[in-house]
Amino acid sequence: MKRKHFFIGIAIISLPVIIFYMLNTGQQRYVTLPIFGEKIPPEGNNKDTIYYQIPDFKVVNQYGDTVTQANLNDGIYVANFFFASCEDVCPSMNRRAKLIYDDMQELAYKNRKLAEEKGLQTTETPVKFISFTVDPENDSVPILKAYAEKFKITGKNWYFTTSDKEQIFKIGKGFLLPVSIEDRTIDHSQQLLLIDKQNRIRGMYDALDDYEMKRLQGEIKVLLYEYSNKK
Repeated sequence: MKRKHFFIGIAIISLPVIIFYMLNTGQQRYVTLPIFGEKIPPEGNNKDTIYYQIPDFKVVNQYGDTVTQANLNDGIYVANFFFASCEDVCPSMNRRAKLIYDDMQELAYKNRKLAEEKGLQTTETPVKFISFTVDPENDSVPILKAYAEKFKITGKNWYFTTSDKEQIFKIGKGFLLPVSIEDRTIDHSQQLLLIDKQNRIRGMYDALDDYEMKRLQGEIKVLLYEYSNKK
């Protein structure tokens, strides 16, 4: 008997943002999310479109641990840019992100419990979050840890990270954010970015817009379903 892998619960399958089309064959198709960035269409022996992927990065999180793409590639994640001393946009952005973070943690917990009850194996990890400071000169590891604690973030599903200024500049550029070549800075904004398992940007959202945050919440689940449907 083929091994069954439990991935996502009824809450996602019945989610209204997942739109199905019934074909004559009886197969189901669902709306997938766009892939941002440049792409190379099929040509010659290359039969698949090559999509833009976020370059690897190396940062340090609030626990003093090194974080790279390898720490995130076991699932999808949400990324943003902030700085700890910000008093207006950043606190509001991260409070709103925390609501989605809590929702995703709860969903992962319910799916694990349901998998246990049905005797199924769950191999997926919760949706992760990563925040990059744009003020590395001031946002030390202890400051990032205190910042995370202010939002009641524990564990390793949301990293608050820092690096040197040049590396942060490259990271921001890699996430397709506006950057200043002259002073090597990132145009800090309230955007949240949804990243898939192949390090591709699948969505950009204004964290201060209620509609955009609901869209992010729904599209995270659409992306989760996209991966579960491939199994």
